[in-house]
Amino acid sequence: MSSPEQPAPDIKEKILQAAAKEFAEKGYTGSRVDAIARRAGVNKALLYYHLGDKKTLYGEVILSNLRGAQGAMNAALQHAQSPEAKFQAVVQAVAHMIAQAPYLPRLILREAAFGGLNLPDQVLKEIGRIFALIRTVLEEGQAQGDFRSTNPLITHFLIAGSILFLSVSTPLRQRLGKLENLDVSLAESPDEIADHINDILLHGLLIQEPETDV
Repeated sequence: MSSPEQPAPDIKEKILQAAAKEFAEKGYTGSRVDAIARRAGVNKALLYYHLGDKKTLYGEVILSNLRGAQGAMNAALQHAQSPEAKFQAVVQAVAHMIAQAPYLPRLILREAAFGGLNLPDQVLKEIGRIFALIRTVLEEGQAQGDFRSTNPLITHFLIAGSILFLSVSTPLRQRLGKLENLDVSLAESPDEIADHINDILLHGLLIQEPETDV
């Protein structure tokens, strides 16, 4: 049982934060439950009591963030009217979620590189629910004649992949800029990153010439 000074939700959050850091730094295989317990300032028995074994804990770290992302996306969609506004709201919600979960990109990209070997099915199902939200927005835009037909899965990964990679690439971009004397500056706020991605995905790169009567 938890003490009045430190209720269970606080303990669980401390453990999840500590586990996210450990897993991001060392990966699933290299992480140890006792190291996570030390980071969280709890004993292993308490960790197991609140969140279970390492595999369960790993899944919960990712799930808690994905559920937050889905909730943020659903809330944002309720206030958006047009398909374009809904698409922009989705991208902004993803950008803000990743900014608020700085360890998540390393976990997701590491798992993507190794085929998701350590991801439980529940995590994949949650990712599938987020994909379904994006697909619904695209299908609505196509039905209303605002969007052309595109592959929703590729669009999903263009959004998530871009933001995930940007979030972990800052040191790499800085080195590249110094070595090659390149301007690799990038607006770092979630809203500005979302604006860049929305602009490119919604409007593309080609300048659309006005139609003229022949």
